[in-house]
Amino acid sequence: MIRLSLVSVGMVEETAGVILVLRAPELERLLVMEVGLLEGRAVAMEAEGVKAPRPLTHDLLLQVIESLGASVAEVQIREFRDKTFFANLVLVQPDGNRLELDARPSDAIAVALRAGAPIFATEEVIASAGMEEEEEGDAEDGEDEIDLEEDEEDEENEEHTVH
Repeated sequence: MIRLSLVSVGMVEETAGVILVLRAPELERLLVMEVGLLEGRAVAMEAEGVKAPRPLTHDLLLQVIESLGASVAEVQIREFRDKTFFANLVLVQPDGNRLELDARPSDAIAVALRAGAPIFATEEVIASAGMEEEEEGDAEDGEDEIDLEEDEEDEENEEHTVH
């Protein structure tokens, strides 16, 4: 498994979908996945540190997991088939048993960000669905991007929403 980091979240104007760009630093490759608007918004809000006044679905799920004594160990993006990514949300129970739950990658990533858990992908997924970092500009044409590496001064002066 190769560790990934979320580097940007952007809106695709044509489809009203959201693009997540994940980076595999050791391979200098990117995974670009289109997700639904609500899931993308949940990822963007957490990545930008924006807290909703009431718990969102992913916040609630994390509260349930933790109240049962379990923790989120990691996300595994395990397969790319028919232009669709498949993932597991991996939990660790109080007795040490690991549970691998089938999950949409967008939901699993939203929960992992809230839990501070790592995100991984198989080498096969990165090989088949990944792209070289230089290709990123081509993949992002037509989308408004939220840069997750802004400085704090910019963050204080900017409203945190997905356009």
